[in-house]
Amino acid sequence: MTTAKILKRLLVAALVSSASAHAADGSIRVAMEEGKTIAQFKIGDSNCTLIDGQIRCTLSKQSRTQEP
Repeated sequence: MTTAKILKRLLVAALVSSASAHAADGSIRVAMEEGKTIAQFKIGDSNCTLIDGQIRCTLSKQSRTQEP
């Protein structure tokens, strides 16, 4: 395993650990889809998904409809 891959895995682990510590509902849902492990969690007003070492977050619908 190359140094870049090790660092990438450590970064993903740190992000997931940080996300779980700051998660709004305090839970991470883990599932298998098409042979891939998927983790879903919330950070603030965002719904996040971890797939293949990539984290993607979107604003929840509730926060989009609120007016300032």
